[in-house]
Amino acid sequence: MTQGTGVRGPGSGKNHEATTTLRGRYARQLGIPGIGEAGQERLAAARVVVLGAGGLGFPVLTYLGAAGVGAIVVVDHDLVEASNLNRQCLFGEADIGQAKAARACAHLRALNSTVGWEAVNDTVTDENAGRLLAGADLAVDCADNWEARFALAASAWRAGVPVVHGAVAGFEGTVAVLGPPGPCVACLYPEVSGTRSAPPPVLGAVAGVVGSLMATEAIRALCGGRRPGRGRVLLLDLERGSFDWVAVRRVSGCRICAD
Repeated sequence: MTQGTGVRGPGSGKNHEATTTLRGRYARQLGIPGIGEAGQERLAAARVVVLGAGGLGFPVLTYLGAAGVGAIVVVDHDLVEASNLNRQCLFGEADIGQAKAARACAHLRALNSTVGWEAVNDTVTDENAGRLLAGADLAVDCADNWEARFALAASAWRAGVPVVHGAVAGFEGTVAVLGPPGPCVACLYPEVSGTRSAPPPVLGAVAGVVGSLMATEAIRALCGGRRPGRGRVLLLDLERGSFDWVAVRRVSGCRICAD
């Protein structure tokens, strides 16, 4: 019997290395229906923009990075403060006073160096949203202010980029996957003017639950398992232990998604 020479064709070494990494690092999620190797390859090819590296951004960024999303843009203009540390577990005391986006990416690279982490020490505005979303497959709204939230939503709607939205206050939270054909973020909050308001009280564990659900929805969307614009929002009340899906319709004359 003729023995093989052990010589590989061009590029086969790289392909073998990629396959080994795929089946090793991500072995525990490859067997999940809806992911598999095809879904994992979609994750690896995806570019996601995450607005906010705070209480919601911490679990979102951690789990998207751990799942193997190929490129993640972290957008946040704030500095780490001592009051953040009850819920923003990407940071430690040594990070206080430093830029959140840059410090988040530094810590996350240690989690998964194969991800293309990009720090943007800025917020999302009507002027820069289009540039930040260029080439994005998904946006994740972990914002702590309405101006940035609506700017991201409007630009994403125009670009046809789905948005995973989340919000948290006290023991309560909101999660939705939004995008054409609607509704949009502004349809969820038609009474909000878009002006800055005082930050709500937040229990760190509740932000962790809501952010983990957002990460799950983002992964499902990237793998093709969750389509935006289904007109449903998940409302959580962890004090009562309730999880309720509520129907939401497009608002006539909406500032973002009106025809």
